[in-house]
Amino acid sequence: MSGRVSLLGLTLSLTCLLAGAAAAQDPTPAPLPVERPTDQAPAVDEATEPDDALPPPSTPGLAIRARVFGLVGFQTFTAADSFSAVLGTSSGVLPGGGAGLLFGRHLFVDVSVARFSADGSRVFIADGGEIIDLGIDTTVAVTPIDVSIGWRFAGRPALNPSGRPRLRPVPFVGGGFGFQQYEETSAVSAAGDDVSESHGSYHALGGVELPFTRRLGVSADVLYRWVPDALGTAGVSAYYDETDLGGAQVRLRLVFNF
Repeated sequence: MSGRVSLLGLTLSLTCLLAGAAAAQDPTPAPLPVERPTDQAPAVDEATEPDDALPPPSTPGLAIRARVFGLVGFQTFTAADSFSAVLGTSSGVLPGGGAGLLFGRHLFVDVSVARFSADGSRVFIADGGEIIDLGIDTTVAVTPIDVSIGWRFAGRPALNPSGRPRLRPVPFVGGGFGFQQYEETSAVSAAGDDVSESHGSYHALGGVELPFTRRLGVSADVLYRWVPDALGTAGVSAYYDETDLGGAQVRLRLVFNF
């Protein structure tokens, strides 16, 4: 009986030793490392990624904008002796206005109208060149209507440091055609003494625009107008042999762009 007990104890001891060895040789596997996200952004291929700082491509086509303007001009007439004899001056102020179209940044078409009016007196020129005042009050009015076509030397739009469009002076040149109304009226006159005639004209101009905003600005220009064969058929202008009713005009315009 004691021998069986010893054998049973030995068997239990061996079983315990084998179980411990197996547990020591088969440990529980360690967990795999976990990758943590970092704050560093992934690399970007600059050759293929679009640059948000660049402006979007321009839309094809020609932008057309309308504009209106008021103007005031100062003109010196070519027929200086004739105007001076009747009015006492050969120059004067011409208020007016107009409208036009801008085709893109460069081409423009404008239509303008202005009016000069001054009071004087009818005169007679004696053979010796003496100016005799007839004492008849008279009013002389000149109304030029001009169609101008020109070119603006405007550069590409640029942005200032604040991100707004940079406004720069824009020189321009042009020329065109039109007609001019000449009127001479008196309160007391015989039949045929008053004059109301229209004559064709052509002109050249050049100046500079100065924008205040994208819509509002001013421009200054010099316009020279030719009105041939408008005078010189009778009266004072025939004596002085002056036939051109044009002249040089300096204009200042206040422009509003739509």
